[in-house]
Amino acid sequence: MSFSNLIDLYKLEKSNINFAHVKNNRLSLFAESLEKYRKEVQGRYDNDLHLSEVLNLLRRVFFKLTGSFLPYNKVISIEVQNELLKKFFQIKNSYPELFSSSVIKIAKVFKEIIEAKENSMADYLQSHLNNKLHNTQKIAIVTKRALSLDEKKQFIGDIIVNHDINFFTENSFRKEINIFDEVIYIGSPNYFGEYTRTTFKGSVITFVSYNMFTNSIKLKGEFEDIDKNGIYSTLYNQVTVGEAIQKKVTINLEEKESLNIAVNKFLDEQKGSGINSSDTIEASIVFLENDRFLFAPQDSKIRVFFPEEKNNFVKQKNFNEVEEDDYIVIRNESDTKLIAEVADQILKSKAKDYRLTQKKWKKRLLYNVEQKGINKVSQILSKKYRLKTASTVSIRNWCNENSISPTELPKLLKALKYTEKEVEEIYRKMKEIRRAHLKAGRLISGKLMNELSTEIFQELKEQGYYTFTSKEFDGASFNIERVVSIDRSVYYVAPYNLMKTIEID
Repeated sequence: MSFSNLIDLYKLEKSNINFAHVKNNRLSLFAESLEKYRKEVQGRYDNDLHLSEVLNLLRRVFFKLTGSFLPYNKVISIEVQNELLKKFFQIKNSYPELFSSSVIKIAKVFKEIIEAKENSMADYLQSHLNNKLHNTQKIAIVTKRALSLDEKKQFIGDIIVNHDINFFTENSFRKEINIFDEVIYIGSPNYFGEYTRTTFKGSVITFVSYNMFTNSIKLKGEFEDIDKNGIYSTLYNQVTVGEAIQKKVTINLEEKESLNIAVNKFLDEQKGSGINSSDTIEASIVFLENDRFLFAPQDSKIRVFFPEEKNNFVKQKNFNEVEEDDYIVIRNESDTKLIAEVADQILKSKAKDYRLTQKKWKKRLLYNVEQKGINKVSQILSKKYRLKTASTVSIRNWCNENSISPTELPKLLKALKYTEKEVEEIYRKMKEIRRAHLKAGRLISGKLMNELSTEIFQELKEQGYYTFTSKEFDGASFNIERVVSIDRSVYYVAPYNLMKTIEID
């Protein structure tokens, strides 16, 4: 990344936008069958919960097939195939009429697709690039989700022209300031965000989608009163837009619904697991690349990877300071547990006694909550003992083992009937634990920085995440993840579900 790259971007004089459709009869029939099933479920069966879950699974399968470069018979895992087969049999037994009218057709065409050894999208793109025989070109291929290493290797292996091919996800391409001879988006403009429809980084921009989707772009008209020809981009003297291609199949499938459904399903399953509300923690949802997400505690500190900085590229941020497009570093097991383990090493021989003290005062607080109810405890602490922070949410967090020393801990301990001397001793120990945790967080960040290097940045940009194993922490596995967006609403989440990457599939 350099200033000259940025100058080149603004020097790009014109860009031609083209649209292409890829035809696959089986996928088209699959899409038509799904649309028929969707209409029946939402109309005739009044959005039956079980049938809606099947629809969501089918939708995920469909978009996985249309978003992959692998042969179709290698895209859907055996586990997902078996799950889908099980769903089909359940519908056959419980909804025989629905099975006969639409599901049996879905099952048959799905079987044909997953037995196919070709991939129409990959075949089209390989042919498209192989036809550029006259000179090698710098190509950017932009996908919604990151392609696997196998997909890239297999795809490039069939390109006979020595092009410079670069792979990006939609989010990583936003930060890319190089320009290309051709930028190829795998999907229609509506499939991607607004950025792809207003900022062009190539002499040729090609949107390639399957023919069940309309592939077109709508010109902006904000400046038509200034320029009768209309202005679409302030970066180029001329942007030429090719002829739009209408979809050949009438469908109304939205991929973005899948992630929201997955989040809601996860929260519902947690409620059904019998977890006590006093054991949950306030968290927000962090959406990651490749249709994944995690829950982050709202009062937590997050390690952030800064690849542009040479010396100090792993730093801690308060969660409320984490932003879209940040790269966060998380342990694939419990990150909180790792900090506690390192903190205990810092505390040395005192650790056992201090942790026991921590458990005892929390146990006394939890007993009061169980006996009187969390609302009553909140009222007593607020009115009788003058605690300003004793909301039900705070009390719920204090009961959790991850909370060490609340702001008004001395007042809380007095309310729990500890003597003055006991209050001083407990408070001193909790402050030492907190200091040890802060020191542990800095120590972990420092050691991770020594193990990481900016050389991983290219793979990180392409994949949206990077996994590495730490030598410093006995082979603990860490992920660096790009933040796509953050839902800062309050969700109550079990501690064991925090900072854990969750996938739709």
